[in-house]
Amino acid sequence: MSAKRTRIIVFGVFIILTLGVVLSRFYLNVQNAHWDSKRTAVEIAFEKSIMTKADNVDFFYGDEPFRIVYGEDKLGQGVIVWVSDKDVHTEMASEGFTQDQIRDAVMKKYPGVEIDRIMPGKLGQEYVWEVFYKKIDDSGTRHFYDYYKFKDGSYIDTYRLSLQ
Repeated sequence: MSAKRTRIIVFGVFIILTLGVVLSRFYLNVQNAHWDSKRTAVEIAFEKSIMTKADNVDFFYGDEPFRIVYGEDKLGQGVIVWVSDKDVHTEMASEGFTQDQIRDAVMKKYPGVEIDRIMPGKLGQEYVWEVFYKKIDDSGTRHFYDYYKFKDGSYIDTYRLSLQ
């Protein structure tokens, strides 16, 4: 192998490694605020609720943004905690409708829809399940948000987004 070819290969490897380091640092910087927000939500849930183990954190953006922390209490029972800048609200998972029950209700009400996401949230003063789904018909694809009471699964409202 010639010296020139070796230099080109070494330079290429150097460029690829440098690019990898720069991109990974960029990714970490972008994600740090997101991860910090999740970590803070879990710490608040541990401090201000009965939660002792956290499994997952979701973000709900409604009238007031919430971080939804899913986990367990010291007995291993499911707990969901809504954490906002103003408030912390806790519900035992067993005392409300489940995600699967809400999914079944939506699929029964609107056969053939494609559900993208189901998550706890808050609508007005009511703690809810928010269901984001889409329907395809002759006029195109339309997205919807349905809201159901967290406790008993009763229907509250539907928000319809414009056609895409």
